[in-house]
Amino acid sequence: LDVDRNILQKIKKAVKAINASGLAHVDSEDALSQALDKFGNTFVERNEIDLGVAFTSVASCTKEIAAVLKNMICNMTNILVFPLESVLKGDFKEVKGELKKPFDKAWKDYETKFLKIEKEKREQARQHGMIRNEITGAEIAEDLEKERRMFQLQMCEYLIKVNDINTKKGVDIMHSFILYFQTQYNFFQDGLKIMDKFKMYIDKAKTVLESVTQMQDEERNQLCVLRDVLKTAMPRESREAYVPADANSRIAVRVHRSRKQSWPDTKKTGFLLKKSDGIRKVWQRRKCAVKGAYLTISHATAIELKYIKLNLLTCQVKPCLDEKKCFDLFSYNRTYHFQAEDELDCLNWIQVLVNGKEEALNKEFFNDSGGGVGGGYVEGSSADDLTKAIILDVQRLPGNNMCCDCSAPGEAQPCNHSSDVVEHVCQCSGVTSHADPLFAELRTLTLSLINSSEITLAKNVGNTGFNKVMEAELKSTNTAKPTAMSDMEARKGFIMAKYVERRFAQKPEATAQDLRGALVEAVHEKDVLKLLVLSASGVDLSGSLPSTRGQEAGETPLHLAIRLADVSLLHIVDYFAQNCHNMDKQTESGNTALHYCCRHNQTEGLKLLLRSKAHTDIKNADGETALDVARRLNHSQCTELLEQAIAGTFGTRVHVEYNWNLQQDDFDESDDDPDEKVTPA
Repeated sequence: LDVDRNILQKIKKAVKAINASGLAHVDSEDALSQALDKFGNTFVERNEIDLGVAFTSVASCTKEIAAVLKNMICNMTNILVFPLESVLKGDFKEVKGELKKPFDKAWKDYETKFLKIEKEKREQARQHGMIRNEITGAEIAEDLEKERRMFQLQMCEYLIKVNDINTKKGVDIMHSFILYFQTQYNFFQDGLKIMDKFKMYIDKAKTVLESVTQMQDEERNQLCVLRDVLKTAMPRESREAYVPADANSRIAVRVHRSRKQSWPDTKKTGFLLKKSDGIRKVWQRRKCAVKGAYLTISHATAIELKYIKLNLLTCQVKPCLDEKKCFDLFSYNRTYHFQAEDELDCLNWIQVLVNGKEEALNKEFFNDSGGGVGGGYVEGSSADDLTKAIILDVQRLPGNNMCCDCSAPGEAQPCNHSSDVVEHVCQCSGVTSHADPLFAELRTLTLSLINSSEITLAKNVGNTGFNKVMEAELKSTNTAKPTAMSDMEARKGFIMAKYVERRFAQKPEATAQDLRGALVEAVHEKDVLKLLVLSASGVDLSGSLPSTRGQEAGETPLHLAIRLADVSLLHIVDYFAQNCHNMDKQTESGNTALHYCCRHNQTEGLKLLLRSKAHTDIKNADGETALDVARRLNHSQCTELLEQAIAGTFGTRVHVEYNWNLQQDDFDESDDDPDEKVTPA
């Protein structure tokens, strides 16, 4: 009982804490609803009725939820706190040595009387010259009648009290918790009714808020144009001294501007302080230069040392919110923390870095011969260098130094790449391209002009990973894999079995529902090998996924990959774009993957879909094409890409922004100055 009392005290303490925090939460909800209501009224007073009604509706919903929650917390006090205190302060209070005292006293009296009578009987026997070792119960029963009855009575009283306590601490308290959970159930039911009522308003408010956003965007654009006109009318000295009011509050510098904008400063040379990544975290002076979409960083004291050369197409620059003179440059493998001489110099460096990247993008995709975004490609440019670096990284992947089918060494054979399922082969490519339409377009990495959008899959799957899936059952079928010395007939038979029949592919045994669930997991995990396993198992990549909260009914895996709005999912989008049999499948609302790209402003995914010839003329249930959605939401880049696709000027050679995670080992990224390095004795 002592152990039970301690546990019940802990339960009471936890329940009281929940009760107190619940009441505090209710108070906060009430304060929030009052503040939202006042905020909404201010919008109404300013004649912004739509926003005012929206805020007051949210306030009303919050207030109703708080009222229901308060009712549940009060019921919790009556249902749980009072019974627990009653048990602990009532019956359990006697447990501390008081409950058993009458029982112990009766037992002691009985035992004392028994020993006394036993001693008298033995004394009588000794007086008569006899020795008695045992005294039977029948001889002394009559003499112990009173004590025995008292002992039995006290035992019954004790057991009755224990039974009552067990009932109160067990059945009664459990009954209280059942009542509490019934109250919780009613709370969630009432809350759900309130949210269902509020959801009807949300569905109507979305379109209203979109129109308000569009109107505000148009107003902002007009103000920006007016600001630019005013800036050009200012004297040069005043223009250079001008610092935007939001310069320190910007979270990031946008690098994708309209091509109509022009930025004159794309070159700069000077000195910056760079914080080291070592244990000391010291500031070190470095000579920096921006030229031709590259940033070079070298030691300030020794020109002949190796330097760091960063391709700005793979970098992003952000100002530091806490330090006005500092900014961060995020490259493919590390973050550089720089400090300029003053705030204006810091803004100048940021602007030049952004302009350098913008200039490179303009050269690649806005030149006259390309016809717009994704159209042009300049040999020997920074994008060309980036593509070469990516291809070099692809060639380093496990297994890519030999043929995927016959294991011929990579040095002696041309290296080919299939953008559909990613493989590197030798002469086997001639057989592979005729084996399956999936492999109809094989490109030579070292000879063809390949752009970054064609190697997102190749960057994530090497021959080793590919063969783990496509040749998983090779040993179990007792099939010999061709070698570099095998003739073309042997290679043809193996390739037909591997790619057309998929005889050796890994095929998990699972229900159709489990396979669809695995498809969703593969998208969330960004696992293209798992997608390859599911494709080999015959899963319909264009099939509808099970409906969950937050998604439209009838979404496909391609819709899901785009809706997640993660640039690191680009290779998954590319896989679906090239391998699902119906890229233009619509949800129940009539939205295609193109509609999703425009709704979520996914320009990189949009490039891949347009490269794969997605249809642009499909309308959703609201009668809108993807272009209509982009225009309505004021997503200018999506609009421009779709207009080019409709006009037939969209080039298939597109560059995409993607986290390539390149491996480069030819840079000296030491954080120590030459004169600071210590040579071991």
